[in-house]
Amino acid sequence: MTFGMENSLSEQLYSINNLQQEYIQHRLKRIDLNTQQARTLNYIFSNSGTIQKELAIYLGKQDATITNLLKTLEKKHYITREIPENNERQKKLYLTDKGITAVQEIQAIFIELEEALSSLLTKSEQATTKQLLKKIQQHFPK
Repeated sequence: MTFGMENSLSEQLYSINNLQQEYIQHRLKRIDLNTQQARTLNYIFSNSGTIQKELAIYLGKQDATITNLLKTLEKKHYITREIPENNERQKKLYLTDKGITAVQEIQAIFIELEEALSSLLTKSEQATTKQLLKKIQQHFPK
């Protein structure tokens, strides 16, 4: 007996993840952002005045990568980097008005996705699906 991978749970989860990523990337492209830039703006929105090191930990990226990412966002006028008087080595990160508008657009993408997915299932199916996915997440093999 052979195991059909195309019908396996892991393959279906992988496929859904890919569909979700394509959906998000396509919509972010419309507002001239990529996934890393969007995650960065969202993080700064939630953690105004954060420093680069905290952002690097959140994104799981090297400092050099974060520096380039921030330079790009600064050039596009989404963020500002300010040097506090008490510590000239650590620049604090803030969103500009354009950055705040971009975060609102990013959040709208996720709301739209949630509404689209929710419309596919009844309330009962949604509850069951969330419960099952939470169970998988909590007991995922290490």
